Amino acid sequence: MENDRSEREVPPEKTLLCFNLKDFDRNQCPPGQKYEDWQRAGLLSALMEKLQQLSQKTLTEAQQEGMITIYKNFPPLSDFKVPKQIRGSVNWAAIKDVKGQKGRVAGYVDGNVFYIVFLDKEHKFYKMRKK
Repeated sequence: MENDRSEREVPPEKTLLCFNLKDFDRNQCPPGQKYEDWQRAGLLSALMEKLQQLSQKTLTEAQQEGMITIYKNFPPLSDFKVPKQIRGSVNWAAIKDVKGQKGRVAGYVDGNVFYIVFLDKEHKFYKMRKK
C-alpha cells in the first residue's frame, strides 16, 4: 500500500440515548405505579437493566430493534392523562418489554433523551381496541 496522506473518513460519533425523570408523574397511581411498587414486583431491577441496554444504543437502533415505540401523539385509549407539567406537543413513546410483554415505561422523546413519565406494568398507557 502506498503512503497516502489523504484524510481518512472517521465515522461520526453515535448520539446515544439518555434518560430523564424530571416529568415523572406520581399523581396518576393507579393506573401508573411508583418506584416502590416496581421494586416490590421485582420490576425495578429489570428496568435498570433495560435502561443500561438502551443507553448503549441510538434512538434509531432502539426503534429498529423493537425496544422503543414512538407514538407521536398521546394515545387515544389510554387510562392515563397528559400531566399538566407537560405543555405543548411532544413525541410520546414507550419502552417495551420490561420483564415480560406487559411491562412498559411511557414517556416522550426529545432528541436523544427519553423523558420517563409513567411506569406501566399493566400495559394501560396505550390500550388496543378490542376486536
